[in-house]
Amino acid sequence: MDNLFFDSDVSLDSIKNLKIVVVGYGNQGRAQALNLRDSGIDVVIALQDESKTAQKAMEDEFRTISIEEGVSSCDIISILIPDQVMSEVFEESIVKYLKPGKTLLFSHGYNIHYGDIKPPDFVDVVMVAPKGPGHLVRSEYEKGGGVPCLFAVHQNGSGKARELAMSYASAVGGGRSGIIETTFKDEVETDLFGEQTVLCGGLVE
Repeated sequence: MDNLFFDSDVSLDSIKNLKIVVVGYGNQGRAQALNLRDSGIDVVIALQDESKTAQKAMEDEFRTISIEEGVSSCDIISILIPDQVMSEVFEESIVKYLKPGKTLLFSHGYNIHYGDIKPPDFVDVVMVAPKGPGHLVRSEYEKGGGVPCLFAVHQNGSGKARELAMSYASAVGGGRSGIIETTFKDEVETDLFGEQTVLCGGLVE
């Protein structure tokens, strides 16, 4: 497969001197943040004021900041909050603080593909989607393995978006088992098909 990559194909050099803010500290947020940090990447956690996960992030010895501060001060903004609230948070706390040179990173393509979020054209927009729940993303990494990741590029104004996405995927453990290049459209439609047709019983019905 010419769209399948491993750690041997990827360098972390493109992100090792960048600062990443992980917005949200739930299922994927915690796992990805811990794996990134253990890969030597500079990571902070951005949470809303009323977040119930702030205590957990502090117990894990992360610095927690506001979303606005995280977007303003970091190079890669990894948005790992639920899809149903993402567009509102994006409009209230993210888009006005974006500047050229920043990268928006998603782990599911839904809000981009269906147009609920419309990023400005001066930022890079990428996706890194581990194909497993957060606890598995973390436990496999700790065991020396990794959960396969899909990655895709939606906007590449800097010319470096693909390289950044691959490096991020490798840093969260994906390169240990395989990083597969796809598109936002294909990731969303296959994911929804799997959820609705297989996991939620559509095929049985």
